[in-house]
Amino acid sequence: MRLLHSADWQIGARFRQFGAQAGRLREARVRTLRRVLEMAAGRHADALLIAGDLFEDHQIEPAAVAEVFDLFASHDAVPIFILPGNHDPIGSPSAIWARRPFVSPPAHVKIFATAEAVPLAGGFLIANPLTQKQSALDPSLRLADLARERPAGAIKIGMTHGSPAIGGMHQPDDFPIALDAAARAGLDFLALGHWHSALSLDGGRMLMAGTPEPTDFAERGSGSVHEIEIERAGAVPKITALPCGEMQWRHLESELATGDELLAQLAACDPARTVVRVTLGGLAAPEAAAAWGARARELAAAFAASDFRDETTPDFTAGELAELQRDHPLLTQVLDDLNVIATNVPALPRHELEGLEKRVGCAPGELTAPLVEAARRVLMRELREATAC
Repeated sequence: MRLLHSADWQIGARFRQFGAQAGRLREARVRTLRRVLEMAAGRHADALLIAGDLFEDHQIEPAAVAEVFDLFASHDAVPIFILPGNHDPIGSPSAIWARRPFVSPPAHVKIFATAEAVPLAGGFLIANPLTQKQSALDPSLRLADLARERPAGAIKIGMTHGSPAIGGMHQPDDFPIALDAAARAGLDFLALGHWHSALSLDGGRMLMAGTPEPTDFAERGSGSVHEIEIERAGAVPKITALPCGEMQWRHLESELATGDELLAQLAACDPARTVVRVTLGGLAAPEAAAAWGARARELAAAFAASDFRDETTPDFTAGELAELQRDHPLLTQVLDDLNVIATNVPALPRHELEGLEKRVGCAPGELTAPLVEAARRVLMRELREATAC
């Protein structure tokens, strides 16, 4: 059995943080969906699985819904199995699935309205869709009940949507799924959706697909669909990530002192296929930060989408420092001391560093150049606010 496993397409996502550029990202998702449909046919897949959240929600533009429907209708070489997720749950009369055109899908498209098992390439696909946005129940439990009713020698593929129950990485009402859900249900493979980063679990028998088209700078393993090949019942699946995403999301960070390196990195990107966030930090004179920011924004404007963030701490000019020394001599001395410490901490002998840590009340090993630099920035902000008042 050969499948293409995908999830979390989020068609219609609004990307409001990118303003007028958001439309480019919505269009890219539809182009990627077309690419994956062609990929499924070209690789002679037995099915394309969409394990939840095909759509961002039930309020997206009807034209976007119709465009996806027409794409599916025109690519009938491979069966398509759609599982409603927490963003697009089934059951409501206002749901996309209950309205035209998806209320009457093409013959090769199956939309799961309830938990059920359907024949697939000599085996079975066993799916449990979501009917609400939140729940503390494990949606994979129903798969186990259905799998027990299938013949022992048949390949059994499960599909549902929720959060792997990893401590500290999920909410109790976010459809927690046991980390051994595939083995517990007797499945050869369990196709999951919900997280936008890819994650393999349960000895390679359970896979969070990740979004095929990236949606955030923090994602890992997004931008692909996964080919799942299973030779026979009980065999470990062979899983191959197939890159398909159109856009790359890059977060570039720099201080003004190394800003030219960041500008060079920007210039090396393919603007038509890159979503970029530029963050400028560190100490900088306001005029210098503004000039650098103007150059960065000019370069970033050519990108598919861009976001510029100035997180610099304004440095004091020579004139301002002279005023501070006159009006706030004690605070100015503290500022100078912090500057000296930040510069010298990395080179201090251990015994001198330990003595310094005792004097400032730090535990051994806590006094580092970044910590001192952070303290200096906080003090500078406080001084600026004080002088402004």
